[in-house]
Amino acid sequence: MSVPYTSEQILTYKADNERRVREAARRGDVFVDGMPLKVTMELTADCNLFCRMCEFPAPREEGRSKGYELDMRTELYDVLAPQVLPHALMVNLTVVGEPLMVPYLDRVLDGAKDWNTRIEYITNGMMLDQAMIERVGPQCAAMIISFDGGTRRTFNRIRIGADFDIITRNMLLFQRWREALPADAFRPALHLNVTLMRENVEELATIVRVAKLLGVDRVNAAWMIAFNAKIANSSCFRHKAIANASLRHAHRVATEIGVDLVTPAEIPGVSEAEIASTSVHDPDLPDGPLPHLKLMLAGGAAPDLVAAPAPAEESFHEVGANIPVAADSGVLAEINGQTLQNERAYGSPLQQDASERRLQAQVACSPAPALGVGVPAEPPASGGRYTCKFLWNELFVSLTGDVAPCCIQGRPVVGNIHKESLSLIWNGPLMKEMRVGLLEGNPIPCCKDCNYNTQLGQGTYREDTFFIQLDRKL
Repeated sequence: MSVPYTSEQILTYKADNERRVREAARRGDVFVDGMPLKVTMELTADCNLFCRMCEFPAPREEGRSKGYELDMRTELYDVLAPQVLPHALMVNLTVVGEPLMVPYLDRVLDGAKDWNTRIEYITNGMMLDQAMIERVGPQCAAMIISFDGGTRRTFNRIRIGADFDIITRNMLLFQRWREALPADAFRPALHLNVTLMRENVEELATIVRVAKLLGVDRVNAAWMIAFNAKIANSSCFRHKAIANASLRHAHRVATEIGVDLVTPAEIPGVSEAEIASTSVHDPDLPDGPLPHLKLMLAGGAAPDLVAAPAPAEESFHEVGANIPVAADSGVLAEINGQTLQNERAYGSPLQQDASERRLQAQVACSPAPALGVGVPAEPPASGGRYTCKFLWNELFVSLTGDVAPCCIQGRPVVGNIHKESLSLIWNGPLMKEMRVGLLEGNPIPCCKDCNYNTQLGQGTYREDTFFIQLDRKL
């Protein structure tokens, strides 16, 4: 991508664009006189893990076996990038995939560097070795690690194909890398994103302790959304007292040791007496949560570790929650050398009509608050109840070019970059309608029931938004 401007000209323009967007957000303008400050470009839906709370491993592998594309085509990226990188302060590379697997990642990095655009990575961390850190670090806005257990056993049994020891070592490598940056250099953030379920909620305080040891800036937690009946009992909404007690315990630990912890609002429907009588059991870790990094934490070299992920059959959730078949031949899928069980997910998008597929795709985004690098954190609210960090600041573009205001479940498609420019979509009739609805206190259904808002304590939890299509049959 040819860049006919100097770095100073680009920075001046972006500062002015940010000012105009911020002012429009503060005023609650329906027309935003500026381009979005952050864009999620879904460059890949591919991933190297089979996380048990994720809806996508089964359809992903089934799609792979049928020859479906899992990456945004380079020609579409080349149409999208010139409409995003010159304006955005920050881009995110995927919602349901692993960003470090984008096949043309170097092309993205070069474009981001040319246009002074930072990249936010929401990654499982398995590929974040020293070479990868040096490759992606210079343009990184934030490295956000999906981290779902305070102990290796819990973590590996939730995130099938991952290894707690490898990922924590990689995080410490990233922390060392950013600490070594010059004093006047931009220092990327390091965050953890935690999906809270019954199996790990009592380990949230331990995750906070891990974060402290690794120099993590913030721990973001969100309630798990149950995508099928087989994992429904893992939802904290079926274990309210222990969930709320665990949140309080984790916040006490975070305050004590000085860790920034962001958690969802407590689940209603449980009394203070129930919470007070509930005991939260911290794991028994006599050598601390990171014994494999003892020497490295003391300043020594990074250890050579061999990944030992838990086999699928040791997963906490009921057998077969999302384990795919790799091919029609009946050969079972493998991940990191493990043969996975022969059972598919309920509600596979490949078995649904277009509207059902869209709904299933929409519920994959974690509602935990995202990092905003230079992005207004709280755009206009209506009556003190409805808030949206997306409508005035962000856009989402799917693999196929569909554009949506966000990645929250039920979001509408507001355009497609094959048909019109991103600037026209950004201030198009559907985006304006959504902004008006929010400002007038009459938001469209996906905004009214948005888990982003309810987990921030705005509005009221609706449990049916945390249990999606549980009655669907194969």
